[in-house]
Amino acid sequence: MTQKQTQHALQVVNAFKDKLSKSGIEHVGQKHFDELQLLIESAIDAAVFMELERVADQVDSLAHAIRNNAEHFDA
Repeated sequence: MTQKQTQHALQVVNAFKDKLSKSGIEHVGQKHFDELQLLIESAIDAAVFMELERVADQVDSLAHAIRNNAEHFDA
């Protein structure tokens, strides 16, 4: 996980905390906010991984197409 993703997850948790009352924050507790941050980081990681796989598939498909064109190229 990158520092950027960790920081973004923390910003999301802090934005959520801003919407809660002081008693709501105390009721939830820091342990649960920490768990929420980890869940958000995991969701970000999963989304990034899925996008990287999609791009890798596109690159692989393009590489095959280029190889096929090169093998059948008539000069």
